[in-house]
Amino acid sequence: MDIELKGISQDPVYAHVREQIESQISANQIHSGEVLPSPAALAQKLSVDKGEIQRAYFELEHSGLVKKEIGKDFLGHAKTTYRVA
Repeated sequence: MDIELKGISQDPVYAHVREQIESQISANQIHSGEVLPSPAALAQKLSVDKGEIQRAYFELEHSGLVKKEIGKDFLGHAKTTYRVA
């Protein structure tokens, strides 16, 4: 998944991230069942606040493009995974 934030307009960061993920899903660059990066990892990569990525994922989830799965990691801690629907 390739997200770029160069040339950001007045729109919020989460809107740009959401639009880019939506377009990559519709163009089959991101396939059904593929796991998206964690909000923390993507936020660090893009040098933005984690809340911006969480908001983008939240909106993608509510539009039906992404499914949120809650499971456990190898230590038994809760782990949230976002997967393309």
